[in-house]
Amino acid sequence: MEKRDMQSPEPAAGATLLSALHRYQAPDSLPELEFGRIARFTRSLLRVPLVSISLLGAKRTWLNSTPEVHICGMNRWQVCSAQTILQDGVLTVQDLRRWNGLLRDPVMEREGARAYAGTPLVTSDGQRIGVFAVHDVPPRGFTVEEQSMLQDLAVSVIDALEWSVGVEEWQRMQQYTRSVTFHDSLTSLPNRQLVLDRLEQALQQADRQDCPLGVLVLGLKRFKTVNDALGHAAGDELLQAVAGQLRLAVRPGDCVARFGGDEFAILLPTLRDAQEASQVAQNLLEALSGPFEVQGHTLSVQASIGISLFPTDGRDAQTLINTADTALHQAEAGGNHAYCFYTAQMTSAAQQKLYARCRLSQALKQAELQVHYQPQVDLRTGEVVGMEALLRWLQPDGSWVPPERFIPLAEESDLIIELGEWTLAQACRQVVQWRQAGCPEWDVSVNVSVRQWELPAFLSTVERVLQDTGLPPQRLILEVTESVLLTEAQRSSQLMNHLRTLGVRVALDDFGTGFSSLSQLVHLDVSQLKVDRSFVQCLPDHARYAAVTGMIVSLGQLLGAQVVGEGIETEAQRNALEMLGCDVGQGYLFARPMPPEAVERWYLRGPKASVTSPPRRYPHGFSS
Repeated sequence: MEKRDMQSPEPAAGATLLSALHRYQAPDSLPELEFGRIARFTRSLLRVPLVSISLLGAKRTWLNSTPEVHICGMNRWQVCSAQTILQDGVLTVQDLRRWNGLLRDPVMEREGARAYAGTPLVTSDGQRIGVFAVHDVPPRGFTVEEQSMLQDLAVSVIDALEWSVGVEEWQRMQQYTRSVTFHDSLTSLPNRQLVLDRLEQALQQADRQDCPLGVLVLGLKRFKTVNDALGHAAGDELLQAVAGQLRLAVRPGDCVARFGGDEFAILLPTLRDAQEASQVAQNLLEALSGPFEVQGHTLSVQASIGISLFPTDGRDAQTLINTADTALHQAEAGGNHAYCFYTAQMTSAAQQKLYARCRLSQALKQAELQVHYQPQVDLRTGEVVGMEALLRWLQPDGSWVPPERFIPLAEESDLIIELGEWTLAQACRQVVQWRQAGCPEWDVSVNVSVRQWELPAFLSTVERVLQDTGLPPQRLILEVTESVLLTEAQRSSQLMNHLRTLGVRVALDDFGTGFSSLSQLVHLDVSQLKVDRSFVQCLPDHARYAAVTGMIVSLGQLLGAQVVGEGIETEAQRNALEMLGCDVGQGYLFARPMPPEAVERWYLRGPKASVTSPPRRYPHGFSS
């Protein structure tokens, strides 16, 4: 085929063509051996000294052929390929020197080639990505049969490219699959499966060398509140930042992995002793001690670490992970930014806790839990003004589980949220029922846990309970410890303002035991201060306790908050509180916590008489 008399405008490179070029144009990974085989076969078949395979790039054409031809880059509109790629068949030129449709070709000129035949390299989806050409030194033409063979050989070039690209794509897919299988998609850290595999290998080496090995399990405290308050995108960003800090804090050779959620594991394959593991744990906690900037918010991270050592705490990977996890729970109970080494006693304690937690969950479902109520009395008039709702657990055998045993257990998990909401609903509903039975419309105080208070949906939960039970919001008092309010002062202030708008009041429970910041306290809309029983029980004999109690009463008066004295057991304590200006009293002097039906009988029998009488021992009661 002779040359066509045409211009050689650059063809438009659409998105599909560019995608094809990107897929096939890989100069460093072209199937050179296969290209060489095709080129040698072509030279022999068509009796030519020179074969070229050119792949079109975004700005260049790469000439890649047999070793007899140098690989070089050139302007694609100054070579035969520019004309050939526009053809539907084969472009032939008998003598390049006499052909005026092309500028001088420096490569062909250097090789002395004058005859040319080339055909486009067309992919299976019709994209023209390059040119397959042959060159001869003397001028000559190419027969129809030779042109047909050239086109068939061009298909072989495409097949070789497809095979090469397919292999590379398969390798990339294999690499991706391995990455997804053994790495956490969010942080790119090794996942549980990979760290267990590495731990098994490290254990074999540690066993051979008779040296210790360490496993650390790290958990973030209250991470769920970040997701709830700022959204999962912010939580993910925080986890990525934490992962980055952990990587920087470990020693070379240590392995940081993410187990999922807010839990990480650190493998220490080489250790001199337990002290070295302790130092790594301290470094990790220090790395997380600084604030994290996430989506315009400054966040602090509180972490705990459990540590297990080979061979004392386990000789296989899963046992070491389990014992480190057990130690983590012990560290979490010990406070913020703490680490703890595993001991054998922890397993027994953990098993007991797990059993007790399961029993507590069953108790809620099987109606073993009850709400008892302790009256609150106006110290000046003796009138009952309210009730505090207190959770009690009656087991099937008739024995009572003390609150100090099961409440902390529930607070270690989300079970406290379910218990808290159930108690709130029961208390609100009960006050309404008492009112319908002829009792006054008392206030009801309900304790709120840290986990409940931190829930973004807590306000809506309170609104829903009030609506469902019909209790006027003005009758509900939510009791929280001062440490809860003052730790998250800004958020607490906003929540308290919303509650006040709703009509609900907030009391600071156990006031005087939490080292309150008075500068923060003045900004909180507190309706009640409850003097802790440790102060009340020392009245009136201890002057210092009396002075501190008097200061709390004065502070309450300055803040416009009602002051309630807890744990009153004697007339002397009651009189001392009344003289100090305390508004309301609560304790065994007036009544022990009682079940709902007993409260109704107690009141209708005449509670004012019991205000001045000795404390009665209620068989089902526990101290508040």
